[in-house]
Amino acid sequence: MLQPKTPKLSSILPGDVSTYPQNTMITKYTRLSHIPSMGLGLTATQDLPAGTTWYLATVDNYLPIPRRTFTAICQAGKRNPEWENFKKSIEIYSVYSERWDTVNFSLDNLRFLNHGIVERGQEDEEEKDGMGNVDIGGTAVTEDTMVGWSAWTTRDVKEGEQLVFNYLKFKDYFEALDKETVCGEGTGDVEILLTREQLGVYVDSGLERDIDKALMMVIAKWGVWDEGRGVFVIKVPFEV
Repeated sequence: MLQPKTPKLSSILPGDVSTYPQNTMITKYTRLSHIPSMGLGLTATQDLPAGTTWYLATVDNYLPIPRRTFTAICQAGKRNPEWENFKKSIEIYSVYSERWDTVNFSLDNLRFLNHGIVERGQEDEEEKDGMGNVDIGGTAVTEDTMVGWSAWTTRDVKEGEQLVFNYLKFKDYFEALDKETVCGEGTGDVEILLTREQLGVYVDSGLERDIDKALMMVIAKWGVWDEGRGVFVIKVPFEV
């Protein structure tokens, strides 16, 4: 299904994300709920007709993690349990962008969008072509960011109904990353940069379980505030 056209915001200049809205729409249309047999998930706060945009990627609510960084995180996880937990959190809670070869870790409650298929492919045994009741995609504001991407409903969703997405589309990518054991030159200097605003969005999201708090544990042990750059710098403890 093609993405419905996102309304153009007059305050945004082409390629300029400085004035992009830094709040998230997700709390207006969804709530974090306990789903029987599934744990936490997102349910609709109101009826959402097919094509409703209920999530918008902003400069603050996602963290892009390039392949090189993810590979370093996998290596760090072999010696450091908090990095292994963060790796698992990334695998569970991220959406892969083939265009930029990054996994995009959701800092808000989009992390709790569960896997599910409500419309099935006719011939695909693994149902990679099946569809949940929501889909994700779009056109970015700039060439190197997901800002401007959105999530929309693929059919009518009733108030209280769980929103689900078919994550099987990204299965092969994560399996390939798990098999990768050699990092490229300079991987020992891998850093993750996090702004105060991004951290604020993350802290305001659901942090009930250890897996939900994985990024917080990494920040607490490995992160430092860099006044010059105005960001938290998290050094991935990988040695070449």
